[in-house]
Amino acid sequence: MADKLKWLDEDCNICGSRLNSWDVKISKALQYKNNVCEKCIAKEYDIEIDTLRTTMQDLFGLLPCQGI
Repeated sequence: MADKLKWLDEDCNICGSRLNSWDVKISKALQYKNNVCEKCIAKEYDIEIDTLRTTMQDLFGLLPCQGI
């Protein structure tokens, strides 16, 4: 079961948008030194956000937080 989405008082280190618990979860899974939003991660890998979410589930067993 996916966790409930939580907004954090932290900004993406690339674009400056507000981060949420899902952003932090996937940043840790990908071993980023600084937390980055899923939009910037998808852009870095040149994939759609839905593809990133599917990849996180397939490779790491991570499900997007409820509310995304």
